[in-house]
Amino acid sequence: MDIKTSKDLKEVNDTINHINLRKQMILTRTLVSAINEVDENLTHKELADSVAFILYEYYGKNNYNDFIDVLKNKIK
Repeated sequence: MDIKTSKDLKEVNDTINHINLRKQMILTRTLVSAINEVDENLTHKELADSVAFILYEYYGKNNYNDFIDVLKNKIK
């Protein structure tokens, strides 16, 4: 797409936001399904332990603070 006007830019941003929201919804459904498959009564500590492992193994220390900031902002 050729971005020539602010309307074009808004359309691109709307598309990106839609894609990101769709990814987030799919990921959320998948995570909830996986949690229910493992243990419907999974504790918050068990969830946090698993998320910490994923961050450590797949994302690296350089992303820890950003992750915590996003998490804090989302649960306010």
